[in-house]
Amino acid sequence: MKSFLTATLTAAILSLCVQALPAQTPPSTAPAPQSAAPAPARRAKVAVIHLSDTLLERPASFSLSLASLTGADQSPPLSSLIVTLNKAAKDSSLNGVFLDLSAFSLTLNQAQEIGALLTTIRHNGKRVAVYSSDYDLDTYVLASYADTVIMPENGSVIIPGVGLQMIFFKGALDKLDLAADFVQVGKFKGAEEPFTRTSPSPEYKAQIDKLVDGMYSEVLSIIAKNRPNLDEDQVKKDIDESWFTGTTAKAAGLVDQTMPRDHVEAWVESQFPAGATLVSDYGQPPKQSLDLNNPFALFSMLASPGPSKPRGPEIAVIYAVGEIAEDSPGSLDSSDSVTPASTREAIDAALKDDQVKAIVLRIDSPGGSASASDEIWAALKDADKKKPVTVSMGRLAASGGYYIACAGRHITADPATITGSIGVVGGKIVIKDLLDKVGISIVPVSRGAHADMLSMLQPFTPEERAFVQKTMTDTYAVFTSRVTAARGDKIKDITAVAQGRLFTGEQAIQAGLVDDVGTLNDTIAAAAKNAHLGANYQILVLPESKSLLDILREGFSADASTPLGLKFDAFQAALTSLPPELRAPTQNALHMLRQLQHEQVLLAMPPGLVESTPGSNR
Repeated sequence: MKSFLTATLTAAILSLCVQALPAQTPPSTAPAPQSAAPAPARRAKVAVIHLSDTLLERPASFSLSLASLTGADQSPPLSSLIVTLNKAAKDSSLNGVFLDLSAFSLTLNQAQEIGALLTTIRHNGKRVAVYSSDYDLDTYVLASYADTVIMPENGSVIIPGVGLQMIFFKGALDKLDLAADFVQVGKFKGAEEPFTRTSPSPEYKAQIDKLVDGMYSEVLSIIAKNRPNLDEDQVKKDIDESWFTGTTAKAAGLVDQTMPRDHVEAWVESQFPAGATLVSDYGQPPKQSLDLNNPFALFSMLASPGPSKPRGPEIAVIYAVGEIAEDSPGSLDSSDSVTPASTREAIDAALKDDQVKAIVLRIDSPGGSASASDEIWAALKDADKKKPVTVSMGRLAASGGYYIACAGRHITADPATITGSIGVVGGKIVIKDLLDKVGISIVPVSRGAHADMLSMLQPFTPEERAFVQKTMTDTYAVFTSRVTAARGDKIKDITAVAQGRLFTGEQAIQAGLVDDVGTLNDTIAAAAKNAHLGANYQILVLPESKSLLDILREGFSADASTPLGLKFDAFQAALTSLPPELRAPTQNALHMLRQLQHEQVLLAMPPGLVESTPGSNR
């Protein structure tokens, strides 16, 4: 019995041990291990951004056009494009961006603004492709920031270089029997020369030469840096060759792919192993189109709904776009000029909004009224005591435009910004010969030795000219004192950088007029950093865009009266026959003459400057 129990216990223990051991299967009979099936590759996501028409600095006001009625694609303003491209850079689900630039135009500084954002997108590991059927210099500069530049074989790349044309109006004034009697302070100012000369003085010509040298250097540097197969010497040769087809541009290394537009999206999809999903409305709010079958739908446009109020901290971007003018009836609603009233309204909105933590002033202005410039400067200085004001310069920030920039605690310019022009110009238009020619006689009756000093019937007497000169010298002293107070020891010799001299953004650093070069996006990011906002902030654009109701109110309240209204209006009607590149600067010159009819001292850069590069004129 004892042996039986021992045998039974031994068998049980052996059985348990066998169960604890892993099963051994002969190698020849074991089934092959089953590996997990690979997960299917994820389709890439590519944002498609269509840019057409002319890129605006700020959101446009209401426009009753076919495009606005039908909801057709329009180019977003620069401020909106900055938001969209920043979103693309941070979007972890996005693998690439495709920009379609067909029928698109912009300025050199805007190309640099957008190009810097494309560089950030590429640094974040996303691919960037750009297509256009044709490239001019500015759109090609933008395209050079991409990984891949695409165009059709028979398209054109026209990059003849950079240039500024100086337009002179004295001959036209002579034909109208009008004479400009101007005085200026600043040896290099040149603001009166378009009206008093038929060619530039040596001093004015030297300023324009310096600007063109700076712009040309910028173009060479950008393209050579962005196109690794090209150096600056080769870019110079390509610019001197000027005109390429798609085929010859590809051979020269200017573009990477040639194909028609309807093949591009398939090509984009083929660049990713599992294909790509193209998002054509990336970053865009839902479109609202007008129902043309509803006769009451138009009334919905009377009030501007505007975008919903962003939640959280904000940086307010206040735009100063256009000539600087005094307040007048309707000026508060005008989007074509910068006035004290419109600026104060924008400042008040930023100061009253508890979510706004800092203000960025974006300037694109040739200047204008001296008194209005000083009022705007004072309003900005007061605002800076409550919320920090920094400045971003766009295409122009000259004369009065630079004056108001001096209110900011930090000034950033685009590399191609035109700035400076620290000087004063003033005077009047004499219409006596015109009146004689048409048979109109005016007999003044006045008291006081100089009661007719501002009369348009006669030029200044030597004594009156001395009075004007003194007033403008005093204004110039105030201007230079504002600059000196703002820039401190960054400007070693104010005389060396004033006197009406002009600078590009890069040149302005050396002169001490600005603190650094960078984009609007850089300035906004720096303002947010200084306000300790991190990356969690929104952008509030001011002044807000006008609704149809605003535009109607402006039309009813605008004051179009002027002593030369009839003659100038006829002259303005004749401008429609001019090429677009001449029409805008000529109209700017007319605006300056209108200002001089009621204000004899201006802080304005020379009118009549126009870029001579095809496609770059605004």
